[in-house]
Amino acid sequence: MVTQTCQKYSENFDYFERFIRQTYIYRFPNKMELDSVNFWENLKKKVDKADYIKTTGHDQIISDLKQALYSDFPGTPIYAFGSRIMGIATADSDLDLYVDADGNNIYTEYSTQTRLRNLMKIKKALSSSANWSFTKSFHGVYPLVTARHKDSNILCDISFSMKITVDQNNLVNYIFDLQPIARYMVIYLRSWALANGLSNFRGHIFTLMVIFFLQIRGQLPSVSNLQTNLLPNFGPWKTDFVKLGLSSFNMKPIPLNAIEVRNILKDFFRYYSEFEYGQLVVCPWLGKGVYRTMIKSYMPLGSLRFKGLFCDRAMIIQDIIHLNQNKAYAITQSELTNFKLICKQNK
Repeated sequence: MVTQTCQKYSENFDYFERFIRQTYIYRFPNKMELDSVNFWENLKKKVDKADYIKTTGHDQIISDLKQALYSDFPGTPIYAFGSRIMGIATADSDLDLYVDADGNNIYTEYSTQTRLRNLMKIKKALSSSANWSFTKSFHGVYPLVTARHKDSNILCDISFSMKITVDQNNLVNYIFDLQPIARYMVIYLRSWALANGLSNFRGHIFTLMVIFFLQIRGQLPSVSNLQTNLLPNFGPWKTDFVKLGLSSFNMKPIPLNAIEVRNILKDFFRYYSEFEYGQLVVCPWLGKGVYRTMIKSYMPLGSLRFKGLFCDRAMIIQDIIHLNQNKAYAITQSELTNFKLICKQNK
């Protein structure tokens, strides 16, 4: 009886493994596989495309948004950020825009009447604009309006709650400049995740995972080291940072070539296939592994009066500035299991 049970279990496990391989692993296109002869050529094409997207068309979109909002927000600064501005986007990526409206300089993690009024104003202005096609709006603590810019046909996510999102973007861009291979890795991983059906593993998640991975390897400084002696300037958070070169941390840029990128991606897959997600936090702020049970003890003074990290989720990836945010909140245990298995097959 025991022998029959073990045999049945073994057969079921073999079936499950074959199913995962067929459903996820073999869906990845050969032209982007790490060992493919076309790997480097195709990755560079994606990088070139992302570079083009980063430098094209955003000024006109911002100008048209300022025009549409002028009656309610005259002279208000508007910033572009997100994957298009970080140089990791594809042609169908959304453009994130931030309207730096009055009342956004006070940190709160609660919905406010000012944010609600701004949402209604922006929604009304875009609905009546000749340059924009209003799509939908989202209420809540961080309200959002989405609209399509007609001339460019680019869908835009327009926020107006906290400039911290733009500051996060600026920090990531600086880190990409410090260690350019990081951006190459994120661009590859976005395509890899899409091809393998890992839809919830989005660009911002891979950005933080790559940064943390390079910190663990001693090839990027921690965010906290870039903020030494700086004071919190937005609630309990530090949004500023000091621009220091890698040499200040006795580090060197990693060469950008096919061999280096291929090898470091394999090391990335190996590292995250074995990472103890149930116990540790992916913490680019400190640049080291931190136990879930200990993360609160590292948090800045005053931050604990706000909602903490979600310690009951499958994985915790701490934001680099908004430190009580788990950017992997949406990842389920089954998605994490699939991710680890596919990483194992690519290492």
